[in-house]
Amino acid sequence: MRTSFIALFLIGLLQLSCTKKDDLNTITFQVKIIKEVCNDAIVQLTDTSFKQYAENGFAFEGQNYDHVFFTRFSCEDRTKMQTLTSDLTGLVVTVKLLKAPKEEPNCGSCRATVSSRPAKSQFIEIVGL
Repeated sequence: MRTSFIALFLIGLLQLSCTKKDDLNTITFQVKIIKEVCNDAIVQLTDTSFKQYAENGFAFEGQNYDHVFFTRFSCEDRTKMQTLTSDLTGLVVTVKLLKAPKEEPNCGSCRATVSSRPAKSQFIEIVGL
């Protein structure tokens, strides 16, 4: 009886360790799009609680920005952001961090990019507008 209890307890612990979610993939926060060209984007954190993922003092088009990072939107994310105009500047979206970019073998995009980019970059997924 005691051995069965210990075995069940150990199996339960093993299950918990296997199903633990990585906070990197569950925490969401909002960013404002500073500039986007062909899915390449400079975004600015609206919540400074996540400032470790961004940089300060980034000079872009005559202005200095704090709490910014570079990212590349997936085709799926771009579809989520369909707007009446193609200009996404100023749009605020809710995102979560990813460990790696999404695999999209059938996603085509142009080769243009933003004129300069922050040194910090993150992989993100849009979870809401």
